[in-house]
Amino acid sequence: MTRALWVDPGLMTGIALSYYDATTPYQLLQRWQIGRGIHGWIDWKLNVGIHLGIDELGYEKFILGQEEDAQLSGDPLAGVPIEGSIHEWGIVAGIPVMIQDRTHKGSLIGYPTPARSKAERQRVRFDWLEEHGLFEAGTGNDDSNDAITHGIVNLKIRHHVPTMRHFWPPRRRLDVVA
Repeated sequence: MTRALWVDPGLMTGIALSYYDATTPYQLLQRWQIGRGIHGWIDWKLNVGIHLGIDELGYEKFILGQEEDAQLSGDPLAGVPIEGSIHEWGIVAGIPVMIQDRTHKGSLIGYPTPARSKAERQRVRFDWLEEHGLFEAGTGNDDSNDAITHGIVNLKIRHHVPTMRHFWPPRRRLDVVA
């Protein structure tokens, strides 16, 4: 069994702990939504995170310059020190660290052409999470919903067969009788 922790860092940081193995698809164990940027992250990491027995760490890489960044209030670079803390944790604990950028979230299911704004893309992802019993309602959970998305997308990118079959089952072939 592999225990994976995915983080969506920022002023509000979403965290998702999951597990999977050779026969088990992605399973959400717990989620957290913490505030206070790097200060909240360090408190959480020292009091909760280091005791979880994780095998993999992953996070969404912050990319400055997206159209949404211009609308941010507070510190638009709040996720950057958390990224460094995640790497330090991985190095010290000997845990592999995986990185995704925000464009990877779209590979969960893809976006329909009209879903151009951040809110529209988010709604598509969150509807999918809700269909699979993984969504937590309320804007206070947006980042933890995104952390869950990153964990599932990671396994999709790695072609983890149990996760692929669970969330994207093969389509049945309809035989046409002539």
